[in-house]
Amino acid sequence: MSKQPRKQRTATREAPLHERQDEVRATLADDLREEYDQRNVRVNVGDTVEVLRGDHAGTEGEVTDVDLRATTVEVEDVTTEAADGEEVPRPLDASNLRVTDLDLEDERRAARLEGDNE
Repeated sequence: MSKQPRKQRTATREAPLHERQDEVRATLADDLREEYDQRNVRVNVGDTVEVLRGDHAGTEGEVTDVDLRATTVEVEDVTTEAADGEEVPRPLDASNLRVTDLDLEDERRAARLEGDNE
């Protein structure tokens, strides 16, 4: 990969979706960090996260949508008012979130976190 910021931004913007998964990673809470021996994890629908930055800092809620194309995450109860007065979900960057509880219904995700298939 190039060192030039312009080329890095272009590569990120034009990356295929399977490569954008690394761009929606958030830090783990301290107890989860010790349990799984990882610093961050990919954010999935169903995870419980805490918002760390912005107007909604301190809000905790469940992830309702992860948009890989825009690399944003939507959290329940984190909304903004549209021009017509309707409440719409506020897209957040995953770097501004902390995962406090993981949704481990996916067996492959659980195995990957436990380190069973390394």
